[in-house]
Amino acid sequence: MKYLALIALFFLVACNQPKEKQIDENQLGFIDADLHSDETNFKMKANFNEDKPEVGITIERSFENAPPMIPHTTAGFFPIKMDNNICLSCHMPDKVEESGAREISKTHFQTWRPQMDVKDGVYSNPKEDNKVFVKDVKDLNMAYFNCSQCHAPQADVTIDIENLFTVEFREKFGIKESNLQENIGDGVNN
Repeated sequence: MKYLALIALFFLVACNQPKEKQIDENQLGFIDADLHSDETNFKMKANFNEDKPEVGITIERSFENAPPMIPHTTAGFFPIKMDNNICLSCHMPDKVEESGAREISKTHFQTWRPQMDVKDGVYSNPKEDNKVFVKDVKDLNMAYFNCSQCHAPQADVTIDIENLFTVEFREKFGIKESNLQENIGDGVNN
């Protein structure tokens, strides 16, 4: 009987606990707007660039070392797969002279993964200094096979949200070119 009273007391206390405050998912985000309202939606559908390759105009980067946007149509390019990537037919270093395309960044031919030692199923870094590990590789680092993961097609769209972002570049050329290969270790403790 004593145990039955304890169990009843436990359930009584557990059931009377205040519920955690629930956050309404409609209140999440960076803008103060009703995300389900027709008034909040875009006034027009995005008009993606339909220019053929070599014809599109390259727009400036949004921030230093931002991946460049795709200045031509991507119709028929997707899905991009490891063994089927149409982007590589023009943008690989050995294809750019013939195609006139921009060469894939040298950073896509590097790896930052150290060669790990494995002992009894446990991986460890053989270098005790933990310095930034950058190694050039002969072929495209397949961590970059999905181009659209970082590179987005350009689109003409009107958005009624003010952009307060201010662009600052360390180098004059930064708005047109990337210097990521030289700066990859910036801010990393060596």
